[in-house]
Amino acid sequence: TQVWKNNKIDNSLNPCWSATRIPMSTLCNGDRMRPLKIEVFDFEKSGKHHFMGQTETSVDSMIRNNGVAMFLLEPELVKSKKGYTNSGTLCASNVMLESHPTFTDFVTGGCEISLMVAIDFTASNGSPSDPSSLHFVQGGGAYNPYQQAILAVGNVLETYDTDKQYPVYGFGAKVMQPNGEVSMVQHCFPVYGGGLEVRGVDGILKAYHDCLSHVTLSGPTLLAPLITSAANIAAGYNTSQGKQKYGVLLIITDGEINDMEATKQALALAVQQPLSIIIVGVGSAEFTSMKVLDRLVVTLPNAPIQRDIVQFVEINQFAGKGPHVLGAAVLAQIPDQLLEYMAMKHIKPNPKK
Repeated sequence: TQVWKNNKIDNSLNPCWSATRIPMSTLCNGDRMRPLKIEVFDFEKSGKHHFMGQTETSVDSMIRNNGVAMFLLEPELVKSKKGYTNSGTLCASNVMLESHPTFTDFVTGGCEISLMVAIDFTASNGSPSDPSSLHFVQGGGAYNPYQQAILAVGNVLETYDTDKQYPVYGFGAKVMQPNGEVSMVQHCFPVYGGGLEVRGVDGILKAYHDCLSHVTLSGPTLLAPLITSAANIAAGYNTSQGKQKYGVLLIITDGEINDMEATKQALALAVQQPLSIIIVGVGSAEFTSMKVLDRLVVTLPNAPIQRDIVQFVEINQFAGKGPHVLGAAVLAQIPDQLLEYMAMKHIKPNPKK
């Protein structure tokens, strides 16, 4: 069974292939003693490549005999040609095993995943008292799109959060003040009364429900303030080898954003922090700008490292499929983004707790 094929090298009698990484699961099913056959061909444009010889080895042998020449043999010549020794040699140099930790390694070692939630209270959602509004709360166990998104993401991430204390923010609304006055439009305000965080997913849902009666939906939709606040919170984690914590900002919104350039600038700073951003689109908007952010790859300042920390999901695509399917889709990129950040900071999983 062919498990790997290298790129061809043209016009060389002494080719030297570039270094490559091959997963052990692909190469030998994780068994370093499993026999491997390496075949060498002279490339022909016709596709009828000329066989030049083969050698048999194993991962273990290549590691032990690092750089030692292996004879390439042509079985027919071995049988028929007297005095035949080989058709050339092949050297496998700098062979080593690399260990790449998994998301599970980090969470079982005590890495905490901390959720932050931001809810869109712009006027395009419709008045919460209108049954057609995205913010309309029916009761009786039926959830609106905002509640669905909170449940789908929160119930998964809550498993990995030890204190289950979550900051919840709103944006795009005028907020009722304690003295009864209404504020100017705010783009990052706490969605709860008293304290700095709410407890558990039920606390997020309650804070959201209570807030609906204390805000006047407005606009525009600005994400930069939210991302900046989340990045500041993540910076405060002081994530290190001994203290491992990673943040996930869930932004639930119904439409296009009005501060794209400012948002990109905020993301350029946020990529330096232990943070991923999930944007869940509710309603029937085009979400063009959200899809742009989903494809945005940011290069870190003064480092040849790129990170993509934004994932966008349209909740309507999962209608009728259940919260578990939505939750899996929304969180699909979080493990790789966490691993990418930890590798960037040279942080390894701690021993299993």
